[in-house]
Amino acid sequence: MRTIVKSVICTLALAAAALTGLAARAAEPEPIPINIGLPISNYWPAYIARDLKLFEQVGLAPKFASFTTGSPLIAGMKSGSLDVAWTGLATLFMLGQNIPLKFVLVPLDSSSQMALVVDPKSGIQSFKDIAKSKNIGAPTATCAEVSMVMAARAAGTQRSALKVSNLAPNLLETAMKNDQIDSTFIWGPWNLRLRDAGFKIVSWDKDFMKDGGVCATTVAIRPEFLKQHPSVGCKLVKVQALALAAAKRDPAHAIRTMQETFNISPALAKETYDTLLIPSIESQLEPNSPWTLSNKNAGLTEKLYVAGQALLEAKAITTPISRETIAESVDDRYIREFLKTDCK
Repeated sequence: MRTIVKSVICTLALAAAALTGLAARAAEPEPIPINIGLPISNYWPAYIARDLKLFEQVGLAPKFASFTTGSPLIAGMKSGSLDVAWTGLATLFMLGQNIPLKFVLVPLDSSSQMALVVDPKSGIQSFKDIAKSKNIGAPTATCAEVSMVMAARAAGTQRSALKVSNLAPNLLETAMKNDQIDSTFIWGPWNLRLRDAGFKIVSWDKDFMKDGGVCATTVAIRPEFLKQHPSVGCKLVKVQALALAAAKRDPAHAIRTMQETFNISPALAKETYDTLLIPSIESQLEPNSPWTLSNKNAGLTEKLYVAGQALLEAKAITTPISRETIAESVDDRYIREFLKTDCK
């Protein structure tokens, strides 16, 4: 009888444990499916997060779409096939096409790696000599074109007075070697590759623009998706925090992502990593910081507005994007939520 009783008790205990386990699993929220547009660029925090499955760690189930140009990214956000654009100034073209966005984070400062590179034979010593250029290579509708317009403006030259060739970053070195162009505005690591090929970096965005430049890289989310999944904004901010912490523990991982993405040497990848500025998450709530989301008269709002005006001058866009439109799209609540609650 004792054996039978013990057997029954044991069976009941196992059943109770199984039910407890099922209940615990049932209580866990299902991961949120999320489609992220992630262009091929110097976005190492996102690459680390992807490699280490940090998106999954915060309760997301991501699918990534990689792009070499902005057009398919814009189309994906417009159609709703993408939920998040982790990108640069392509967001201005989205706003220009009335695609609603919420900017929730500045994951890196692309302006810190924007440079004017010249052929030493050109006689160009800095951005002030831009009018001497016979032909400038610059990918149109990008940070490069914005930098060119701003440099020309600072040098007292009109964009319309410059001869410009629309060239993809990977074509610039050949064009320089063949004397098709004698200068280019381009971001890292392409500018460093050109330097190592014998050309000369003569100016950086910080030399002719306030607060370092206006080339904004942002995490932008479709508002409709945020409405359906209100926790996503905070979760994406947390992903950035986890990625930065991971890079602090293992910088070699971040450097490796640059090496693999661009097929460059370890030394060049390390320099790309070391020179890319990353605004702290906390600083994006400080009203006077260069990348603040909290001050709608400065920071991200101002930088995007200035960049939009430069693209308008270059005729890359045809309709002005108002400061009010941009300000309404900038939202600091998710950074505040992360810092206050850790998304719990």
